[in-house]
Amino acid sequence: MKKIKTVFIIAACIALSSQVYFNLFAPGFTITLSVIVLPILLYFNREINPLYLTAIVGIASPLYRGLIMYISNTSLHQIVSPVFTDILFYFTYGMVYYFLYWKKIEANLTNFFVSAVLSDFIGNVLELSALMAFKGYKYIMFQDLVIIAFIRSTIAVGVILLFRYYSFLLVREEHEKRYRKLILITSKIKSEVYFMNKNKTDIEGVMKKAYYLYKTLSENNYPVEFQNASLDVAKDVHEIKKDYASVIKGLEEIFDKKYDNVKMNIKDIMDIVEADVKEHIRRNKLNVYLDFKIYDNFSVEKHYYLVSIIRNLIYNSIESMEKRKNGYIRIVISKRQGECIFVVSDNGSGIKKKDLAYVFNPGFSTKFNKETGDICRGIGLTHVNGIVTDIFKGSISVVSEEKKGTEFTIKIKEEKIEGDQDEILCCR
Repeated sequence: MKKIKTVFIIAACIALSSQVYFNLFAPGFTITLSVIVLPILLYFNREINPLYLTAIVGIASPLYRGLIMYISNTSLHQIVSPVFTDILFYFTYGMVYYFLYWKKIEANLTNFFVSAVLSDFIGNVLELSALMAFKGYKYIMFQDLVIIAFIRSTIAVGVILLFRYYSFLLVREEHEKRYRKLILITSKIKSEVYFMNKNKTDIEGVMKKAYYLYKTLSENNYPVEFQNASLDVAKDVHEIKKDYASVIKGLEEIFDKKYDNVKMNIKDIMDIVEADVKEHIRRNKLNVYLDFKIYDNFSVEKHYYLVSIIRNLIYNSIESMEKRKNGYIRIVISKRQGECIFVVSDNGSGIKKKDLAYVFNPGFSTKFNKETGDICRGIGLTHVNGIVTDIFKGSISVVSEEKKGTEFTIKIKEEKIEGDQDEILCCR
């Protein structure tokens, strides 16, 4: 049903475009726009047999032309001949196209162009011959028909190439969008796995303490129920640790480790972060201006972790704006004296002087909602500090003034950022 609908839509398009024409050589012989449209529609509907398609078009278009001529008070005798030769043209076009292009298993655009030229030329020769009763031929007629066929087919191929290029751009844009999303998701998961690994160490410590408590209770002849309770705690913590390890292993297996050390340019990384943050700002209708300044381009080996660092700092700045009318976040990246320096500053609410010493502590948060009682879980800056110091062996410092803004400065040795690998991943 869908194919039949497509055929009739194509027939209608050809019939309408056939009304854009000019006369040539003989009365009733026209050069129309429809013969530019026809090969384009045939190309993009290759699943439809061209013999079937041109048969429908070869009836619909000439009949529509005849109807227009009849309404224009043209005599029936003058209508019959052009309508018949029009039908002959479309049937001939379809047959030539069918054998030269459609039947080929591996047909390319060059074959299509040659087929379109020959279909146009042979169809026009037969149509003109029928109108002239197969006599009165002149060399210039064939010459002009070849030129016309070449021009119309060239335009058709040009339109097809434009459509294909446009489709390619759409696919590429969608691919880049998905790739950026994958980078962001991966960076989130990897930073969470890092945090879980740190927690696993704490869990091991709790388990050891619980078992030590059990031994102490046993050696000092405490009641059996106390001994059993402490042993149960040690066992339960051990089971939690095993489950935790399974979750971590499962998350780590999702991503191929061979890509962990593939480098990525800092400009490409920041393009991904900038696109993500700007989309967040647009979606939440925030009045925040984002300003990226990259003074030195360099490659980053553990780019997933760097994405997590910068995103956390930027989102921390956004949350500190408190619906400020002219929010401003500036990200400056440079290299100096063998160090890569990342500075994220804002004009948000700032941090109280007495709180500055605790901003990187787990659980610390200044984001408390007085209306709902909700408080941020407070691991964003802990993440950042942990990744900077443990993964990159760098340093992070903060300077802040209440109600004026905050500035975070990260310094990482060049060799820790760039690593040893030579392969560079590019998202463009």
